[in-house]
Amino acid sequence: MATNLRHPRPGFEWNWWAVDAQGFLVQFSGGPAPVQLRAHVDRVDAAAAWAEENFPAWFDDGPLPLHVFSCNGELPTYTRHDVPDSPLRLSDAPAVIADVAALVELRRAVGDTWTIYLDEGWI
Repeated sequence: MATNLRHPRPGFEWNWWAVDAQGFLVQFSGGPAPVQLRAHVDRVDAAAAWAEENFPAWFDDGPLPLHVFSCNGELPTYTRHDVPDSPLRLSDAPAVIADVAALVELRRAVGDTWTIYLDEGWI
């Protein structure tokens, strides 16, 4: 059964977060997002702005403390940037990020997965 996935801001890169089955924070950039985020686009945008302003290391080229995946289009296929040495748990994330990440619970643990097909049982 396919999950309803759409990019909430077509033509723009959009960052959103989720929590995996082991409680780790996962950041997604670009591409479609789960339907439940459409009602929270402004909250997710505010969290992304806060994160960029307060934790610029998360968006630089340095090692990130969270799992980061990006998408190059409208297909729900996300590719990993890197595997963090010490991934950040949702419980340790800043409240503004944890609040929006809790809206999307992945059914699987990200672990060392390099490609996530969101429409294949992840959400």
